Amino acid sequence: MKSVILIPAYKPEENFVDFAASLVARGHQIVTVDDGGGQRFDDIFRRVAELGVTVLRHEVNLGKGMALKTGLRYIYDNIQDADFVVTADCDGQHRIEDIEKVIAAGEENPGVLIIGGRFRDKNVKVPFKSRLGNGFTRTIFRLATGSKIYDTQTGLRGFPRKIFPELITLPGERYEYEMNMLLKLHVWRQEFKEIQIETVYLNNNKSTHYNAFKDSIRILGEILKFTVTSLSSFVLDYFAFILFSTYVFSDGKISLASAFNIESGGWAAELLGRVSLAYICARLVSGTINYWLNRKLVFKSGTKSSIVKYLVLAIAIMIVGALATGSLVKWGWNKFYVKIFVDTALYFINYYFQREWVFRKRKKKEKNQGK
Repeated sequence: MKSVILIPAYKPEENFVDFAASLVARGHQIVTVDDGGGQRFDDIFRRVAELGVTVLRHEVNLGKGMALKTGLRYIYDNIQDADFVVTADCDGQHRIEDIEKVIAAGEENPGVLIIGGRFRDKNVKVPFKSRLGNGFTRTIFRLATGSKIYDTQTGLRGFPRKIFPELITLPGERYEYEMNMLLKLHVWRQEFKEIQIETVYLNNNKSTHYNAFKDSIRILGEILKFTVTSLSSFVLDYFAFILFSTYVFSDGKISLASAFNIESGGWAAELLGRVSLAYICARLVSGTINYWLNRKLVFKSGTKSSIVKYLVLAIAIMIVGALATGSLVKWGWNKFYVKIFVDTALYFINYYFQREWVFRKRKKKEKNQGK
């Protein structure tokens, strides 16, 4: 297997030259990206280039995500026999032995994305901001995807060539890019394997450009998008439910109950009841808005089949919600409290099926098999 090591570098320190020299001495091909650190670092990149390392440059700082995409695009276009790319940081926190461990794991698991996970060694003191940031995103990531990855922030990863096109076009410019690729693994149906690497922190991790708060917000952006769109739809749905249950399907002055023959025991009342019918009407309004938001802002995918799938899911969720809400109200629960309780439970079910079924992209291989 032909492997290439890709190193994004922003304002690297002197040890980067020794790090690159050691990798070259062991026969590794390296591509590094100078992410606009400035003229002060030109000498370091000049010395690295003299070692035989390919140096790509950004005139200004564009962020780690953009640096990785620049490097991946170059490798994809210019190193045709590269089967596997390993990304590593330039600050020396990824040992050469661990880089080679990731390469070996890639050889043993063809087509699998390899993740070098840290933070398992209890004898190593992990800086507070690193422990806090990774613990927070690890928990949210598992809730959002159902996948268990211990170290969601590691920069030591190995990518098979088959997903280079997806990685090159993946949204994200800075540290959120690395989280975005993990969030897309289920969409690409990409297998992954996390292997343990040594935890190394030099000088209490002072050389890192990761901002625990700001970059954690960026990283969680994709997850938060679904929460925001769902919350917006929920608010719309809740007020629509109040409108329908209080004024439309009620004894109020503008009630349309008589038109549906509800009060006299018509089919709608017999089948669903006024509360359930109000639930369905409210969900029809909010569901339409929710589909558009998730298609355009969250999952950023959708075909004609996704519309059908969304309708099937929406109808199923709507029926379950309507029956549950109507039943609990008949048992004496307050209809507005019941609405919140039922929809909160259905939120997680709805997200799972939208992610795994409605907006899940089919891999090219699957598409070709269907032709």
